[in-house]
Amino acid sequence: MKEARSRIKQLRRLGVDEVVFEGKSKLGRLGILGIGTVGVVVKARKGGEMYALKVRRTDANRPSMEEEFKLTGLVNKMGVGPRAVACTKDFMLMELLETQELADWLRGLGGQGKRDEVRSVVHSLLNQCRTLDIMGVDHGQLSDLRKHAVMAGGRVWIIDFESGSRARRPKNVTTAAQHILIGGALSPALRRALGVRDTDAIKGLLSRYKVGLDDYSYSKILEHLKIPAG
Repeated sequence: MKEARSRIKQLRRLGVDEVVFEGKSKLGRLGILGIGTVGVVVKARKGGEMYALKVRRTDANRPSMEEEFKLTGLVNKMGVGPRAVACTKDFMLMELLETQELADWLRGLGGQGKRDEVRSVVHSLLNQCRTLDIMGVDHGQLSDLRKHAVMAGGRVWIIDFESGSRARRPKNVTTAAQHILIGGALSPALRRALGVRDTDAIKGLLSRYKVGLDDYSYSKILEHLKIPAG
């Protein structure tokens, strides 16, 4: 009861009027937006607008949502991630995205412009990863992009920085590129869409980038994918 009262007070401090249990994922019989090792994400209404609300699990391996909130706010300044709005010990309020999984987006593409659309999304995703590398922020979970890169509002977003860190050497570009171009579930379809056949060349380019995390090595990856560097 003490924990419940504390959390109700925190929701009031955030100005949350209502928690809405809607979403494709399920927690028991409740609809939710997602669940991770740190928190459960649900919809929340505040002042007539809908937000995403991350609720810290009681068995989470951290005492509060503050560090994730700070890190998300930091990457927001560089245009990465959904906007972090406010937080308390047990909650983080965020911009709500109406998302689509990359696999569903890719299946819905067709026609002559497919290759250009795929290149544009891959370019945006890798540029966001490059931004994180430059900032010294390692996302930590981009080896499986199915849960951490989504389509919303006509663009690709990197989400969920609960495992993010500035203490580790960043490897966002290499990890994400390996998933989308080499070993991930979508990599065969994405390689076909991009017209990429030589995975050994990609591996070599990623290895060189990993050493220096430099602009030149990154530009060579884009060049191999026939993506304009600008």
